[in-house]
Amino acid sequence: MMEFDFRPEQQVLLSEYLGSRSNGIEAMTLEGVQGFLFAVVCSPDGVEPEQWLSEVTCGDEHVTEEVVFAFLALHHHISEQVYNSGFELPFDESAPWVVMHQWSLGFLRGSQGYLSTLSQAEISEEHKEALISTTELLGFFSLEQEQVETYCKTTGIELDVFCKAQYELATQVAPAFAELVEQVAIASGLYEE
Repeated sequence: MMEFDFRPEQQVLLSEYLGSRSNGIEAMTLEGVQGFLFAVVCSPDGVEPEQWLSEVTCGDEHVTEEVVFAFLALHHHISEQVYNSGFELPFDESAPWVVMHQWSLGFLRGSQGYLSTLSQAEISEEHKEALISTTELLGFFSLEQEQVETYCKTTGIELDVFCKAQYELATQVAPAFAELVEQVAIASGLYEE
């Protein structure tokens, strides 16, 4: 029987694999993959592994079985958190900006298709606002750090205080994101329970 626990050695394997694939544009970091897979797990579309594996490997036809199983274990780990144990962001408020930035970019990349579909559907203003604000909170760190620094300087807010508040808000909404997406998807009439 296949074991799907995401182990530390698999995390190292994926970091090394993704680092070797880095071409500066398409390849994701491990943090980006984690954000992407969180979005995929929350999707109302039921994304098949072949689809998201192609995305996270940039279509690598020579990806090893060991790497594929590590990706599957990571997906399973995130899925278990989302639907059973409670999702927690895979970084804390003191993480380097680049870590949070990559996670948010991955999240936005993985959710853009279904969020676009849901936001254009006939849904209540309450659902629309909830979807937009939650997405903005989870995607906040996709902004360039310089943009946030400039904003904080012009408004007189301390950068650390502002970022900590944004992080705390993201940690509050992340566990309920899948449920929100499901509610909006069903309310849209585009998806069935």
